[in-house]
Amino acid sequence: MREVDLPISKSIANRVLIIQAMHDWPLLDVVSSDNVPDDVVLLHDALTSIRRVQSLPAVQSESVCRLDLKNCGTAMRFLTAYCAQQEGLNVVLDGSPRMRERPILQLVEALLALGADIRFEGEYGYPPLLIHGRKLTHPNEQRALSILNPLSTQFISALLLIGVDVKTNIRSPYIEMTRTLIQRSQSSTLFRDGAGTGIGSCEVDWSSAAFWYEYIALHGGEILLRNLRADSLQGDKVVADIFRKLGVKTIFAANGVIVCKKHNVRRYLLIQNFRSCPDLYPVVAITCRQLGVRLWAVGTQSLRWKESDRLRSVRECRTYHDHRMAMALMAADLPCDDSECIKKSYPLFEQQLCQLNV
Repeated sequence: MREVDLPISKSIANRVLIIQAMHDWPLLDVVSSDNVPDDVVLLHDALTSIRRVQSLPAVQSESVCRLDLKNCGTAMRFLTAYCAQQEGLNVVLDGSPRMRERPILQLVEALLALGADIRFEGEYGYPPLLIHGRKLTHPNEQRALSILNPLSTQFISALLLIGVDVKTNIRSPYIEMTRTLIQRSQSSTLFRDGAGTGIGSCEVDWSSAAFWYEYIALHGGEILLRNLRADSLQGDKVVADIFRKLGVKTIFAANGVIVCKKHNVRRYLLIQNFRSCPDLYPVVAITCRQLGVRLWAVGTQSLRWKESDRLRSVRECRTYHDHRMAMALMAADLPCDDSECIKKSYPLFEQQLCQLNV
């Protein structure tokens, strides 16, 4: 049986980095592995740059620090909230052309209500952002801060990570992940001691596991996904339930998860809500297309604002530089117009896929 090492969860790692930065703890070690997602390295390096600026003499630190966050939506949203409450910090958060198309108005308006100083340098409601850090006011129970129907749950998480209790009308495993990690950081030394600064303290990634589920669904066989946990904080562990309907069996073992082909799937209608697992849409949609299964996807509103418009990307079988689209195409042996973008979340995927096919 072939074995695969997955990358760490960038969702968890990036939340841990902000928690560590908020407490001025040592940051995760992101150079000890060649399979660390580029998005985690990017946020780590951005926080390191901010710390360096803040350590300069007052005159020098008053200059504006410009950070290129490329197409990392997590870094843009988390750093918008983080920088807004760093008194004396002057920063411009910018990114790729696609990042400048990804709306952030809901988060900025919430921060402005707390007294933040944030201005749009380009189109209103979109990056780049000019932020002058200052002390923010925190809402009380009588005047609670709320974001209804957020375009991204990361708007909620960004505020929670800087200590702002925000109310919303949606439930999301990503928001629960944020709350749990904050709670754990308050009662454990996991994120602040020597052991806590290693990437080994983070779970491996269920979102990345999805592409191996796809591979097995389309090619058969079995794979051990090492160190993948059944009791994960990650909402994308629902991939096991989704692919069970597509003929793939999940066996939880002591050293990870065994994924194997159970039976040929019947060509029926699969109804799936992606509101809580939008990152799984490309892999499920491509798998269904290849198997001849009709997919009725609901809860897809946020897919337009991901690394690509994922509804369009799947329809056209093009990546538009979207890492999850690229891996979904590669796992299905379909032409992929940009394999470099997979480094955003899974740098070794192409290499591991080639080894598996030998």
